[in-house]
Amino acid sequence: MNNGLFSSGLNRGHLGRLAIVAGGNRCTYEEFFHGIDGLCRSLREMGVGKGSRVGLWGYNCANWLIAFFAIVKAGGTAVLLNYSMGIQDAADLLSMTETSFLLCGDNGETKKDAEAMKKLSALAGIPEKHCMDIRPSVLDLSKVFQDSPDEEDVRTEEEAYDTAFIIFTSGTTSQPKAVQVSQQALSFDARSFNKNIVGQGGEGACVAVPLFHILGLLMSYAYLCRGATVCLPSDYKADTLAREIDAYRISDMAAVGAVYLALAEHESFAEKVAPYLHLCMIAGGMSTPVQMMRLELEYNNATFINMYGQSEAAPLTMVVPSDLVEKRAQTVGKAIEGLDVRISDGKGGFLPRGQIGEVVARGINLMNGYDRLPGDKQPIDEGGWLHTGDLGYFDEDDFLHLSGRIKDVIIRGGENISPSEIEAAINQLENIKEVKVMGAPHPIYGESVEACVTMVDGGVPFDQESIKNRLKGMIPRFKIPSHIFRYDSFPLNVNGKLDQRALRADLLNRLRALELNEELAGGVTVFDLVVKNSDYAIVPVALMVSELAEGLGFGARRTKAIRLAVEEMLTERIMDAYSASGDIRVKITLMPEWLRVSFSDSGVEYFIDKRRDTSVSARMILYAVSDYHTDYHEGKPVYCMDFQYEKEVDIRDFLMKRKQDEPDNTAKTL
Repeated sequence: MNNGLFSSGLNRGHLGRLAIVAGGNRCTYEEFFHGIDGLCRSLREMGVGKGSRVGLWGYNCANWLIAFFAIVKAGGTAVLLNYSMGIQDAADLLSMTETSFLLCGDNGETKKDAEAMKKLSALAGIPEKHCMDIRPSVLDLSKVFQDSPDEEDVRTEEEAYDTAFIIFTSGTTSQPKAVQVSQQALSFDARSFNKNIVGQGGEGACVAVPLFHILGLLMSYAYLCRGATVCLPSDYKADTLAREIDAYRISDMAAVGAVYLALAEHESFAEKVAPYLHLCMIAGGMSTPVQMMRLELEYNNATFINMYGQSEAAPLTMVVPSDLVEKRAQTVGKAIEGLDVRISDGKGGFLPRGQIGEVVARGINLMNGYDRLPGDKQPIDEGGWLHTGDLGYFDEDDFLHLSGRIKDVIIRGGENISPSEIEAAINQLENIKEVKVMGAPHPIYGESVEACVTMVDGGVPFDQESIKNRLKGMIPRFKIPSHIFRYDSFPLNVNGKLDQRALRADLLNRLRALELNEELAGGVTVFDLVVKNSDYAIVPVALMVSELAEGLGFGARRTKAIRLAVEEMLTERIMDAYSASGDIRVKITLMPEWLRVSFSDSGVEYFIDKRRDTSVSARMILYAVSDYHTDYHEGKPVYCMDFQYEKEVDIRDFLMKRKQDEPDNTAKTL
């Protein structure tokens, strides 16, 4: 019996169960299978046979999945195109892979131009008779073939190792690579995934990642093999996802970290999302352990897991739901059973646990190579080892930790982005002299795209937003740099070459400065504590403020005046004003131009004003304080003492140098 997708994979045991829900469309397993068989027959009549390459270009929907499986069942190779890609870029990829058929659904181009499919086929040299419009509004593949008889899978068991589909990845150069994947590889991946979630996986999964990516396709196929319902949302906005999860009681989900974070902030999260989600797969990897831990807390009924792999082989490693959260947050799991994953020493040998080297892998799920590239451009060596280009190490428990990339490809939200492609685009702009594009750590997307430029003397003045606007018509939006920094010149090493390490260090400092500017706009709270209503609590607070003032660079006399002012204010509030007042909350905040110490309690308002109080303490306070005023929070007074920074004080420099183990913003009690 054939060991391909259709003989041993897709679940045919519950034909009446919902297979796919997408927007307002629903498709049962029976309709799903009839659609595959009917379209498979139509494709064969069109001329699709073994080895035929068929482009598939459209948004996630039932028609897309039916078309994919029908192409493969007919013996063809599905060429998966990015639905946000422009017509010319899509035509280039179809021509590069010598694709001779095209199935076109809704996508970014067809939404703007009803003739997009014809224009694409003309540019790619595909005859109109080899094209089919599969937009759901034109052709509902799950309904039109209701009486279709079963079609035989033309591939033999041996041919299940032949290429079944092609996924494009930018890799580390601007030229996209066509990754060839077999039926057998995808079947192995799905079986491995399902085996690792036994007892945890539910009966419905929301796939909030593109199907033209390996993870989106793998998740959809794995859950269809389980006989579960696959939900394909029309977009990845929190409103849409919350509505779909609630409507279909979805228990499992695959999405990037940014989607999970946005969903957690949605107003209906507690009602429509949190009760149902139990298993969450993170696409593209989790950027930081902190983010994973935060999601675990927000989604209190869910377990988050991640996998590690590439379009060339996915997955290679995986955490499982039963792993400790520390392992799930800090590693990408253990090697998939049946695969050999090791750390190369770069000399033909392998490194022991704890030592960092390139991650290499060998096994049944490796790609069949990059299409139409010579052997020296292939990442699989003569020994069958896939060289991932990723650095990592195995710990004592055989969990893989990733340490970075050998080459400088930027991975933003799971997308591989080539810096050289963006550099080429920026270099085409007027008055650009030099450009260097690099990735920088990002709390949500993993990495952000950042650019550094030098300008031609006497040219058009530097305008970051103008450069971004001009790039919009040249490269996809997700590749446009988040920031563009101007330099008079780039740092050079002793050989006169670009010192990339020095440039990167300066770039990160500039980014940190921007973050600090945003933080400072609302103030950076460095202490937030509760002082018990007793005089012995005054001294530690005053000393704390004094140490902070000294660290900021205030002079000795000014630091002493600040400490005395804080002591007097606390004394007034605790002892002189009204001895029966409650505990006092003291908040110390770094503002853009001044240090603010604020006091609040449950008592009545107490004024310190030159015109109303001439006490010694009032004079002492007003002498040291640059600005004293009263704010109100929920109707209660908050007394603010602002101390202007001295001219030589650089608050941003102070924050840049702060150690990460300094006290955080959580309230403390003295």
